[in-house]
Amino acid sequence: MKGQKLLLGTMASLSPMPDRTVLYDRHVALGAKMFEFGGWEMPLWYASIGEEHLAVRNDVGIFDASHMGKILVTGEGAGEELGHLVTRNLSNYLPGKCVYAHLLDEQGRIIDDLIITKLSQDSFFVVCNASTRPKVVDWISGRKMPFRFTDMTGDFSCLAVQGPKAADLMSRIASPAVLDLKRYHGGLTMLGLPGNMRGEGQTFSWGEKVSLLTDRNMGGATAFVTRTGYTGEDGFEIFASSADTGFVWDGLLRIGTDLGIRPIGLGARDTLRLEMCYLLSGHDFDGSQTPLQADAEFAVDWDHGFIGKESLERQRTEEFSRLVAFASVGKGVPRGGYQLLSESGERIGKSTSGTMSPSLRIGIGMGYLPSGYAKVGTKISYEVGSRNVEAKVVEKPFLKK
Repeated sequence: MKGQKLLLGTMASLSPMPDRTVLYDRHVALGAKMFEFGGWEMPLWYASIGEEHLAVRNDVGIFDASHMGKILVTGEGAGEELGHLVTRNLSNYLPGKCVYAHLLDEQGRIIDDLIITKLSQDSFFVVCNASTRPKVVDWISGRKMPFRFTDMTGDFSCLAVQGPKAADLMSRIASPAVLDLKRYHGGLTMLGLPGNMRGEGQTFSWGEKVSLLTDRNMGGATAFVTRTGYTGEDGFEIFASSADTGFVWDGLLRIGTDLGIRPIGLGARDTLRLEMCYLLSGHDFDGSQTPLQADAEFAVDWDHGFIGKESLERQRTEEFSRLVAFASVGKGVPRGGYQLLSESGERIGKSTSGTMSPSLRIGIGMGYLPSGYAKVGTKISYEVGSRNVEAKVVEKPFLKK
């Protein structure tokens, strides 16, 4: 993609001591352009954002997502107590189910968005964003709840396998039961290499603890696998012991060659998620917005009590600015932080995300607009320097899958 521009913002210079995943040396050996994101030194791209984006849309890609926070919550009553902290009623879901939820403050503002996998009635695996992990840890651990709280970020890595050929690739390295996973479900599986597979016919199990056992002599290791994704394509997240992650990464790249597998940086992860209008922490919400403002009421189960609920119920009766999707009509590419204008030229909001869509080849973005301007089809524009680029509010997502 020309200029390798993306909506993560201006590339920050590396701080003296950013965290590194266990795959750092492999990224460098593959020629990755590294940058600091969320306190971690991560690959931005290997070849180009556009090429990597289309590889995921057409074939399959593998992301290092080990910077994401990984938290285990266990103990009697953990489901009910954790449910009081998030917008989803965790008692509504069976073990093995992954749910997208928001963690709110008392004013109903989003602290972070989470993926919570219910391992058992009293055991939950929580994945949060890297940059907000300290806030999430402080908020949950400071609630004085009667459950055990373990930050496992340093012990587990996460590899995201995404694309229309993801299931084919996973069938080559995972026990057969992994392909039986429904969307937004997870479980334990055995990982291995062709000709050295173990666990034929193995079924998933969930327990108080997610145990990852290393058995490199047999060419395999166990891992916790979910089937969610941040790209709009079919995909799996492999949570493996940090000690095993290099083995898994190398194996996936080796056995996926004929499928067109490529390592993918965070630049393409960003453009992929924006085409689907998925929220980006720190951009589409920054601690100032509620789920209603972020157009994410789908993540709220109103049938239970949770911190921030009263504020949200009041807001439902009020007028408020909402996160909308917009596409360029004129020639231009929006970026985060651009002023959004009404048809008459009045400043009415600000963009939060923006890029040139590699799939659609038009400028796309999201931003907050007053309710009177949030209707699909509304003509707006955005400021790029001294000129205004025509745009219009469109239906989400940009890319229909």
